[in-house]
Amino acid sequence: MQDTSVENSALGAGADDFPIVISTMPATSGQHKIAFSGFAIFVVVVTIVMLANIPTVHVNAVVPVVQTVMCLTDLMTAAFLFAQYSVQPRRALLALASGFALSGLFAFLQTLTFPGAYGSGVVIGDERTSAGWLFLYWHSMVPLAVIYYMLAKDAVANGAGRSTRAAIGISIACVVTIAAGLTWGATAGAAYLPRLFKDTLQQEPLARGVDVLVMFLTTTAIVLSFIRRRTILDQWLIVTLFAWLPNLVVSSFFTLQRFTVGWYMARVYAMFAGASLLFVLLTETLFLYTRLANTVVLLRRSEQRQRLLIAELNHRVRNILAQVAAAAISTRQGSRSVGDFVQSLGGRIQSMAAAHTLLSESGWQGVGLDSLVRAELAPYMTRANVKISGKDVVLTSAETQALGRVLHELATNAAKYGALSIPGGQVSVSWHCRLTGPAATLILEWRELGGPPVASDARSSYGTNLIRNLIPHELGGMVDLVLASEGVSCRIEIPIGRS
Repeated sequence: MQDTSVENSALGAGADDFPIVISTMPATSGQHKIAFSGFAIFVVVVTIVMLANIPTVHVNAVVPVVQTVMCLTDLMTAAFLFAQYSVQPRRALLALASGFALSGLFAFLQTLTFPGAYGSGVVIGDERTSAGWLFLYWHSMVPLAVIYYMLAKDAVANGAGRSTRAAIGISIACVVTIAAGLTWGATAGAAYLPRLFKDTLQQEPLARGVDVLVMFLTTTAIVLSFIRRRTILDQWLIVTLFAWLPNLVVSSFFTLQRFTVGWYMARVYAMFAGASLLFVLLTETLFLYTRLANTVVLLRRSEQRQRLLIAELNHRVRNILAQVAAAAISTRQGSRSVGDFVQSLGGRIQSMAAAHTLLSESGWQGVGLDSLVRAELAPYMTRANVKISGKDVVLTSAETQALGRVLHELATNAAKYGALSIPGGQVSVSWHCRLTGPAATLILEWRELGGPPVASDARSSYGTNLIRNLIPHELGGMVDLVLASEGVSCRIEIPIGRS
């Protein structure tokens, strides 16, 4: 019951109470190491790119292929971040998703202005101006979005305002509008913008300044992410931001020609490193949905188990009430006074309660015979008047309840009329098991010694009738009760361990 309520509260909690998105999940030590390894890989790649400024074959198709992959990667990352925003509605997360969406759009649009990417010339714009400016827009969007995200991510989640779907829709509309406006300005208005390239291969001095600006924004975003890193998203943003640094560093401070070995390597590294955040979002989302599916299964199993437990509880309560009612009627018929009735009925109810207590403590998995015998004889035991022996046997709940009632009647009769009613009397309880094929038979023997002669009226009492009839009726066993004058003896045989 308690586990079910915990699961339900977990499913109904907000993102601030139950972290189910990577923007709230604390980063592990392994993820911290991955972020640091991203810096180490960046240093290695920069070194190789600088040393690999070796001209090679012009493969124009590399540009549209790589940038189309990066376009799809950024757009899918934006889609997952929008989904994260729907769970944790913070403006900073919405801005971050919008930044990745803009980056994806510009990654594709920039290929349309790249000389030779789609045949000869360019598809749109001016080959010496448009490509450079769209490159600036492309590589500025994610760093700017990360800077805003890191500064504003601790702001309180959006309260009662427009719905998350409306906010996402407005953001997507703004992204498309901004991308269309900046692209129109970089293509239709290329004649009014400063040129960034002398020709299709050589840069103008201004282009190097643009690269420095983009590198400054990217470095600022990395530093802020490192300082304010706490979550999984923070760590992987650092890795993603390292993706384009090799190309920016080399183009800002060194002369790196297109279609060299280093130029190809920088773009392949950017493609794989830039996809790292998408990979994390995919795996974490898959893990989340798997966990939610498992939780639903557990809840259904818990509810089914709860129904079974309630049904079992109702069944047991009905049985107990029926036993109490039968005991009350029979006790009333055999009682000489109200006081005698109250005392006898109270003792029988206490006996039932003792058996149920032992079953409850064991989780209704079974009770040891030794514990049951001692519990029923406990009110009358001293160091010398009771002798108990036998290898312990685990009884089922039905065996525990039936045998407990029989032992109570034997002990009560012994305390009132038999060996436990006078000093010097003794009760011996012993048992052993006899194998009978695939099953076994429990044989329990009760003997009273040193007590007064057995009263004749005990032969037809309710207690003696219960001792003789309950075991055969409930458990299919046998009972041999002998009310000899020298003392009561009772032999009980119960089939146990049936296959």
